[in-house]
Amino acid sequence: MRISQRLFLAVMPAIVGLFTVAALAYWGHLYRAAPEWVVVVAAVSAVGSLVLAWQNTRYVARRIERLAGDSGRGARAMPSPLSVVRSAALPGAGAPPDEIDSIEAVVDRLTSAVTVAEADSRVREAVVSERVQEYAVLLAEASAAVSRQLDEVRIPLHILLENHFGQLNENQEEMLEAARRASEAAELEVHRLREIAQLDRGALSIRRDQVRLSELLQSLRPQLVADGEPIGVSVAMDIPPGLPRVAGDRVRLQEAFELLLRYIVRHAAAGTSIAITAQVIGTRVAIEALNGPAPTLDPDIALARRVLLAHGATVQEAEGKTVVTFQGPLGS
Repeated sequence: MRISQRLFLAVMPAIVGLFTVAALAYWGHLYRAAPEWVVVVAAVSAVGSLVLAWQNTRYVARRIERLAGDSGRGARAMPSPLSVVRSAALPGAGAPPDEIDSIEAVVDRLTSAVTVAEADSRVREAVVSERVQEYAVLLAEASAAVSRQLDEVRIPLHILLENHFGQLNENQEEMLEAARRASEAAELEVHRLREIAQLDRGALSIRRDQVRLSELLQSLRPQLVADGEPIGVSVAMDIPPGLPRVAGDRVRLQEAFELLLRYIVRHAAAGTSIAITAQVIGTRVAIEALNGPAPTLDPDIALARRVLLAHGATVQEAEGKTVVTFQGPLGS
């Protein structure tokens, strides 16, 4: 039987009872006697309405409870009145399906699909995590190997430039100097990659000292101004002296801000101005660099992000603005 039919049958005794009440009101006046059949109809309607309402309510409640998954919660110490009649509330094996059966079938399919998807997601996450660790190890090993090979190049170049074993012309000296600068730059890039791999592996230790952000940021002002002058970029800093302290490694934090802010200044359009501000918002400290380019992915920026993330900070980037936010608790 369909749910709509059950609800309609539950209403029918109430309709009959309404007319019976009207009849009783008519015959209930003084010196009038209600016919016996009216009283019988009223009693039958009341009892029938109670029975149908109880059965339909029990049926719908049990089906909805089962649909919500209550049956999988385990046995209770004290069964509720509803649980006593659960078996009777369920439809028989040969009963035709109703609307709740259709909903239950859809929910069962969706539940099975979600279970399978969650299992697949856990497997994929495990595979991805394992591969990330593997890539980090490979990157660290490759960086160490390349660094050793670069040392073999840099040292002879340094010896040739500092100790002349023969006469070198000006062009030869310039080529050797360019080669040395290139090897030193390559060594620095490899060093960044090695630190990124170590941070991803959790193999790089970070101190937890109380660091004054205001002093740290102010110490970067001369270098940022010097980076901006050759390309016509002005740098304005508004750093309050009373910024809260953060727990972290001062050397690594300074390196991260230096990499991030110098990148923004060096890649800004000529003639523009970079405004670097800091403010306290509740339990957070936000450092903003306005009117600068959004940093792209390179070893310097990747290392800066990871160091800041390791200190509990977040880096949000948009066109023209980069925001570094430290969450509380913060020191005084």
